[in-house]
Amino acid sequence: MTNVNSTVSELSELKRKQIFYWLKRVSSVTAWSRIFQYYSEWMSVVEKSVQQADDNGWNEDTSIPMAEYALIAKCLAHCEAGVLRLSKGDKKVFKFDSNGEFEMAGRILDHWIQMLQRISMGENTIKKHTPLWPEFCLAVDSLAQAWGECGQIILESRYIEDPALLWYGKWLQQELESTWFPENLAEVPNPFDSIFVRTGEYTPCSGIWEPVDVPKSSLLSLIARTPKPRPPFKIVGCMNYLHGGSNAPKIKIETENGSNEVNTVWRLLWEDKRYEDGTVPDEEKGYRFSKPVQLASPAPVLIATEEMVCADSGSVAPFGGRWLAESELGAAIEVVAGEILPLHLGRKIRWVWAGSVA
Repeated sequence: MTNVNSTVSELSELKRKQIFYWLKRVSSVTAWSRIFQYYSEWMSVVEKSVQQADDNGWNEDTSIPMAEYALIAKCLAHCEAGVLRLSKGDKKVFKFDSNGEFEMAGRILDHWIQMLQRISMGENTIKKHTPLWPEFCLAVDSLAQAWGECGQIILESRYIEDPALLWYGKWLQQELESTWFPENLAEVPNPFDSIFVRTGEYTPCSGIWEPVDVPKSSLLSLIARTPKPRPPFKIVGCMNYLHGGSNAPKIKIETENGSNEVNTVWRLLWEDKRYEDGTVPDEEKGYRFSKPVQLASPAPVLIATEEMVCADSGSVAPFGGRWLAESELGAAIEVVAGEILPLHLGRKIRWVWAGSVA
């Protein structure tokens, strides 16, 4: 392979060290135990919301019913099982198959990320009585950020024809610049007796692999038992965490007009044997994570029923006129349609539209 873009050819050894460290960090049991904690916090909010709705007889008038609680609890159990299996050295939990505990855990999260986006755009509304909605939104947002920091780089793609998840380009450059790394990074392994796998071939083990330029073996070289190529090798793409038992993917290369997906030869740099002996490497004590950087504001809430129109503090008033504080109907404000509904006594509340002002 000779089509190496300038971004790859100019990659410094420091950047390679950073990527190698990054891939180990986001695939670690430390990372996914942290994600499980955020998942558990979300589950706690859901449980409290369901309980409050039940106590008030709102089971049919909440957007977080008992059935949703059961689904989230089931996916949380998959996340917990994934962390437990990973802690024993089982890397199959990252795959997209029957072993993929994290893939199954992420399904309900994906659903709610999309749902909150629709709500924020006004395509969907929540039901009249949904306790702890702001807390629910914040918990989803925090989990989504923590999950995205690791999952988008490590979890196996659903489609086998998809290229490797990580490639050199503007996004990766920006991520490396904004990510914290220790001052003294370990050297990237450079095994003398290399293991290679080509795009489409069976990947023998999970670990960190790097695309390199290796000539394809000819029939004559196979008969003559020509020795395997030895380092150094020309690097032609970004190292990735590949999954044992799956077919090796293509790589994506950015170009001036977009990107190309090409076949490659992957070289094993580091086989992931962590946790098989029941211990966690000391390196993980120093792991830091960027997200969630801060909790985002909950999705604006607009509830429209035949009886009333309600909206939360911080959301856009859909109608101008007089708005009453739901918890204190004697408190009223007048706003113009399109204005942001304010806090009341320094806290978020739900405002009830009382009609236009004559």
